[in-house]
Amino acid sequence: MLDRIRYILIIAILLGSTSLFSIDWVKWRYGDIRVWAAPKDTAYANIIVKRLHQRINAFQMELGVYPISPLYIKILPNRMEYRMLTGGKGKIVESSEAFYSPGDRVIYVRSPDQLPLESYDTVLMHEYIHWFLDETLENVPLWFHEGMAAYYSGQFGFQSYYNFSRYRFWGFRLSLNDMTAHYPADRGYWEMFYLTSSFAIDNLQSRHNLQWQDFWDRIGFVYNRSANRIIMKTDFIGVFNASFRMSLYTYSKQFDKTLGRFTWQFPLVGINAIIFSLLPFVLFAAWLKSRRKMKSMADQVNTLPDEDIYSEEETSESEDTDTAETPEEEK
Repeated sequence: MLDRIRYILIIAILLGSTSLFSIDWVKWRYGDIRVWAAPKDTAYANIIVKRLHQRINAFQMELGVYPISPLYIKILPNRMEYRMLTGGKGKIVESSEAFYSPGDRVIYVRSPDQLPLESYDTVLMHEYIHWFLDETLENVPLWFHEGMAAYYSGQFGFQSYYNFSRYRFWGFRLSLNDMTAHYPADRGYWEMFYLTSSFAIDNLQSRHNLQWQDFWDRIGFVYNRSANRIIMKTDFIGVFNASFRMSLYTYSKQFDKTLGRFTWQFPLVGINAIIFSLLPFVLFAAWLKSRRKMKSMADQVNTLPDEDIYSEEETSESEDTDTAETPEEEK
């Protein structure tokens, strides 16, 4: 019985491994991007690749490093193909929307009908940055890989600050020294891993701006000597120490101290969020109160007796008469 089960599993694996070769791939290029896609996905993929090309150019110009190798993207047409390809590569890859494979230097991504269309090029940009780092650097820590990919693909914003503060407030902590080679075993820490990595990149880019520029200038200087398909890569640890004048261990300790302020930002952000959420109701209540007051004043004027109105008119007329007769009396 066990032998039969093993035989069935082997056949299934063999069929799965050959399924990608049975697809009638459509291949094309746009600039330095090479794309494989099933016929049903080519129309939308063309639009996405053009947008991705623009984002890649802007990213390269910001860092000043321009890879010469072509980028390969393969769009997998259905969930089964993606599941077959990611099986056994770890839970994060298996549950992902796309992944970069360093072995064959290809980005594999789900087809457009499996992902939100508005975020499709962001997903590809995230994976491109993994490819970019693999193209230009060696011995890159995992936190730097994921931080760069999340930060420069546009997945870092106000919601990141809020979530990060919330995690820190509830005691979720990760140190960069523990994030160099492996993802957390506990799935509950995955988001915290990405957030911590993103904040580490934000800290390097914003608080150590001159050193950050020097870091990429050094990488670009080495890479630009690449020629004839011989890629010149920079050792990450060496260039980090030279540019930032400190080791990765020292930076991790400094960054841990910097993160202490996020612990108490969550309750402050929560209080501000409550205040801003209640503000429209407060303004509406003030408007109602003002309207009621104006209506009450109008009702009081309308309910005055006629005798009071006439007496006020007679009083004013008599005052005018007395004023007019005063000069004759003086004569």
